[in-house]
Amino acid sequence: MTYSFLNTKNTTIKICGLKTEEEIDVAVGAGADAIGFVFVEDSPRFIDRSYAERLLLQLPPEILPVAVLKNYGDLGDFSNWPGWLQLCGDEDVQTISSSSCPVIKALQWNKEEVIALDQSTHIEAILIDGSSGGLGKMFDLGELIAMKETLNKPIIIAGGLTPKNVCDVISKIHPAAVDVSSGIESSRGIKDPSLICEFIEAVISSSNT
Repeated sequence: MTYSFLNTKNTTIKICGLKTEEEIDVAVGAGADAIGFVFVEDSPRFIDRSYAERLLLQLPPEILPVAVLKNYGDLGDFSNWPGWLQLCGDEDVQTISSSSCPVIKALQWNKEEVIALDQSTHIEAILIDGSSGGLGKMFDLGELIAMKETLNKPIIIAGGLTPKNVCDVISKIHPAAVDVSSGIESSRGIKDPSLICEFIEAVISSSNT
């Protein structure tokens, strides 16, 4: 399956950490391009694989399902995953290359690590966060803005994004995609349908200006 995620001139949208059928219906209906399913057990957004398989049935074929993993033991367990993997831990090149699915490598902002990952042949994109993930912390975009034109890999921005600030971030960095989780929650781990819609509408409007 060839997804439009990252393969468009406009910034695309990944909504991460959805846990219910209702949340997925809202995100898909509002125009999300990718949905992240969190398989990190200490996350408040964790769901188990069997439940995720049921939720996958709700996704239209054009919506990319992303399995979010952190230092997972054997990526071979996801050999039949229908979408991509997002690796958020300390995964080395050998581990990344063992994935039979396309990989998004996520990391807390670090200039040297981004430059190194940009040379990797084993990843599809680099996701840059302001924390280790899911904590809603933004990083200073200045250095990334200065070096972005030298990078080859698509860049996904995460961390601290909300419906109120995402347009400003897009105007400054023009990322391939944005990824949101805590910024659309009413409380930790609980998504707010209205905020999901507001976030997606903001990103779409920024692409039309």
